[in-house]
Amino acid sequence: MRIKVIVPVSTHIWNEMIKEAYEKYKDPDTELTIVNIQKGPESIEMIYDEVWAELETLLEAEKAEKEGYDAVIDYCFGDPGLIALKEALDIPVVGLNEPSIHIASVLGRKFSIVGVGGEKAKGLMIEKVKTYGLEHKLASVRLTDIKVLDIKKDFNKLVNALYEEAKKAIEEDGADVIVLGCGSLLNIAEILQKRLGVPVIDPGLAALKFTEMLVKLGLKQSKKAYPKPYEKRRTK
Repeated sequence: MRIKVIVPVSTHIWNEMIKEAYEKYKDPDTELTIVNIQKGPESIEMIYDEVWAELETLLEAEKAEKEGYDAVIDYCFGDPGLIALKEALDIPVVGLNEPSIHIASVLGRKFSIVGVGGEKAKGLMIEKVKTYGLEHKLASVRLTDIKVLDIKKDFNKLVNALYEEAKKAIEEDGADVIVLGCGSLLNIAEILQKRLGVPVIDPGLAALKFTEMLVKLGLKQSKKAYPKPYEKRRTK
């Protein structure tokens, strides 16, 4: 099984972290290629950033299918361009947000998204939950003031900040499952799960295992739901 992991930002600072985590959790027969987009934002925290990333992500995904990959992972919790990717490709396409919140909806009655980016980033996360039809199961979105590009500066500070928001989500908002709201929050879910006593979902790992499952079961997005785009001239 060959999976192309597209990190839809114009920096490679997350790639090694993703590679290490994926090598640890992937199935033995899974081969991974991790790439970035050449043009676009260096991080995605708002819908504005997402739009900057979408076209390059789509083009890289189409390239992956031509290269013979079995599936594509759109590696960002904002799932930039995911619906368009599902329309364009005949191989499975998986984002980070969509599988994570659906898994959360199975594990509990209410889930909260806990992440980074501050108040400005809430809009993107709420809109995605609405798009995927799970607004009724969303207890809250709680984000620390730590920006995405600052995640790697102080690991302990990051973990403690996420813990405090997750604790509030459980005690004040009624969440019984926590979804980490960024693909760069690796190596944290297990720590928080032990401290909080509820399931904590790492979206990057959820996407990996969900993708492997689809490929092994011979499943992909329905072309009735996501039909191929009409042939026409498009310029960029």
